Amino acid sequence: MILVKKMSLSSNNNIPASQNTLTMAILIFVLVIAYCLSTSISIALLGDRKLISDLNNFQNIFALLINWKFILSMSLAVLSRITFILINNSLLKVSYLAGAATTISVFITLLSIVFIVIINHYFLNETLNMRQGIGAFIVLAGIFIMLSK
Repeated sequence: MILVKKMSLSSNNNIPASQNTLTMAILIFVLVIAYCLSTSISIALLGDRKLISDLNNFQNIFALLINWKFILSMSLAVLSRITFILINNSLLKVSYLAGAATTISVFITLLSIVFIVIINHYFLNETLNMRQGIGAFIVLAGIFIMLSK
């Protein structure tokens, strides 16, 4: 009797497997976007040179700790970590992605770096020169080669 109750509770209320997979894929996509945005905005907020340039005494460190940009940045960093954990958890629930969860996580982290470069360009007016762009491309190509089987 108890076994029958447990089995009926874990049957996902007769939802087809393809619909469950689609729901998980949408959830993973939304979590990836949330992860990339929270990571990149957190880094951009801390990239303000006035905010982090003079931290050689306790008074300046305290001023940093109560600054709204720092508080928002740290909150977004925590959100970023939580969404990353949720992404990994979601990947493990999709049978055909579970075996490659770590590889997919590396790819998602790489994707966040692209978001960081774009956000920093618009919020901090940072640019990549040709040499840096070529170096970034070589690193990305190396990671893709490393991850390919």
